[in-house]
Amino acid sequence: MASKSKYKLVRRDGITAIVLFKKKALLLKRRNVPVISNPGIWAFVSGATESVESHISTAYREIEEETGIKKDSLKLVKEYKLLLFEERKRIMWPNQVFIFNSNTGKVKLDWENSDYRWATIDEIVREKRYTNIFINKQLIIKSIRDVAYGKIGNEKKA
Repeated sequence: MASKSKYKLVRRDGITAIVLFKKKALLLKRRNVPVISNPGIWAFVSGATESVESHISTAYREIEEETGIKKDSLKLVKEYKLLLFEERKRIMWPNQVFIFNSNTGKVKLDWENSDYRWATIDEIVREKRYTNIFINKQLIIKSIRDVAYGKIGNEKKA
């Protein structure tokens, strides 16, 4: 886990969307270009809110833009906040996190990502180039496990 004191807290307003299908989470490989945050690593769907857009609207928009999965294929199950960080810039920021169940595993990538995969929870835990972007790594793993295996706790309807 990253130490919070190593990073400068910055103001960003965005989301992280975790999409689950058959107990696996969708990971996207960030394209390795300078304009992309955390280039070259595996990550969940993420993005910034636009002007007056709500966080949940941002989540649905970003999921569709980055994966082609439409809102009517998703069920919102859990939401909370956590801290993200970017190693090379030494910054961290709070992000709104949403966990969705999807009724499809079909993905169509946009330009921001070069690859995708559906990963088990154990694969996510072992993936160092992925989990290092979360300061609250254990919370996110527990939340994914709880949703995937029906221990939801904070159920929401989309």
